[in-house]
Amino acid sequence: MPRVGTAGPRWCVPGQVTQAKEVRELFYVKWAGFDYGETLMDPSGLRNHLLWGDTCKSIGRPELTADKVKAYRQLREAYGEYHTVKEGHRHEVYEHVLAGDDRAQRAFMEAEPRLLMEGDGLKWGLRYLRDEGIVLDIVSELKGTVGPIGENVILRFLRAHGLASLFRFLITPLGKIDVATGRIIDDRYRGHTKEEGTLFDVLVEDLAEQGVKGDEAVMVGDRPAFDIQPARARGLLTIQYVGYVDLPSGTPAARPDARIGSFAELPGLVAGWEQRPGGNGRR
Repeated sequence: MPRVGTAGPRWCVPGQVTQAKEVRELFYVKWAGFDYGETLMDPSGLRNHLLWGDTCKSIGRPELTADKVKAYRQLREAYGEYHTVKEGHRHEVYEHVLAGDDRAQRAFMEAEPRLLMEGDGLKWGLRYLRDEGIVLDIVSELKGTVGPIGENVILRFLRAHGLASLFRFLITPLGKIDVATGRIIDDRYRGHTKEEGTLFDVLVEDLAEQGVKGDEAVMVGDRPAFDIQPARARGLLTIQYVGYVDLPSGTPAARPDARIGSFAELPGLVAGWEQRPGGNGRR
């Protein structure tokens, strides 16, 4: 059974006055995993003409901007969504859009994290979880990179936004990557995906080795089919983030345990394992 209780808000966003509010269910966990695209990362500021305009200006070829925008759009049309291109087909950005130009690749890698935004209330919510003693990892469908694995788009985003110190590992179909060093430290995940659910099979096994049961862990993501359904099927608690896009669950199996529109809602929803009734924390 999920380890849950009830509690009112114990934190408030700086500068806000917290009003009395209805008591809600509280999840007590040891571990939290976060999806990257459209969860941690908000692509609202990543307009194609800005991204490719900055990239082309950096290499002294602004006249190429329209062609790069068109080529990037072709990849989106081929794979359905930009976040699928960003996480699963980075090598094709290098080959198809950047035409194998190393200088353009470096300019693109510098421009992209500057334009990506954070999910609403992200930094504050993550710091709350860390203060609760909860271990934070990223669980992403990253299948390829433009450049070295230690310079992948997710690690560059974390560094650009001052978030790297809050996370331990980046778990992907390429392997489990240490956020601090950018090195793959566990190959068990290689070739396993969220879409097929097999990445969560390895994750549950990995967490068990760390003393974390499925119902002592929570997965946070935006896509029911990739983040919610496969995690729930393996016994994890689930929270759907709808701050950027609100995707329908479709089936009861893909229905999350909770939904949030801002990471500032986490203090009223999640608490550290030691804070549970009867634990060794403050309660």
